[in-house]
Amino acid sequence: MALKCNAPRVNIGQLGISIGLLPPPAKYRSLRENIVHSRIATRRIAASAVAGAAALAVLAPTASAMDATAYLNSTQAVAQAEAKQPAQLTVKNYTAYLKHQKTPEARKALNAFTKLPADKQARFVKYLQNRNIYKAFSGQAKGKIDRPLKVVDSYNKDVKFVTEVTSKTDQAVQGKSVEWISFTVTERIFNVPVTSETLNLRYQFDKGKVTDVLRAGSEVKNVNAAIAIHKGKVARRGHHAAVATASTVWTIYPLVKSFGKDLDKVQEVASGSGTWKAKLATR
Repeated sequence: MALKCNAPRVNIGQLGISIGLLPPPAKYRSLRENIVHSRIATRRIAASAVAGAAALAVLAPTASAMDATAYLNSTQAVAQAEAKQPAQLTVKNYTAYLKHQKTPEARKALNAFTKLPADKQARFVKYLQNRNIYKAFSGQAKGKIDRPLKVVDSYNKDVKFVTEVTSKTDQAVQGKSVEWISFTVTERIFNVPVTSETLNLRYQFDKGKVTDVLRAGSEVKNVNAAIAIHKGKVARRGHHAAVATASTVWTIYPLVKSFGKDLDKVQEVASGSGTWKAKLATR
């Protein structure tokens, strides 16, 4: 879908801005110029559009969708948006955040969170906004196709990082075998799934060599109200190679001041000749 105005046509999806938050056509040109000339502003706009307008209004009631719309018109929006962020996540506003979400993950988290005793709820929200924990959130494994794998790494007694890999060889297509692999790392707090990042790869091979990378994709599930996660493009390689590969970058933006600065995660998987290796790490 493209905007109809005097400015050059731009794909809305490329801007990462929901239709409901677009400024009037008359303001579009200044928006485009700010995006072109400010990488920082672009990243902040993406975060606000994807998660900020919904989550920020719940976490900081004085903010509104109108604020988010206004922010799109100036590079000063960066500082103003940060000023709107609440200082920290609390049990009260996290509960409100979960109730506001409409996903199965949020409903499951809300049910589990409200059943925790008060002291654990307080620790739970502290863990959510601890940048060091999310920076440590990672997973690494290797194995063979058709053999599922699950590895649990402990950050501490309450926080776990769970790595899961499933893979399979499908029936041959035009005489060539097809293999697929799904690599997921999940952060769990008191055994409640908080953030899950998945990378998938499907490829065709013949006589020990990859002949075509058929598909590669990613998925994120997040009920951590302290951050917004931007899903980057998935790069795939492997045509006529020994292995097929897929990789992507997750960019994490803070929604509360207590979390600190942005950070990036790199997730990648490589597979071929019946084996695979996978990794998620902070860049």
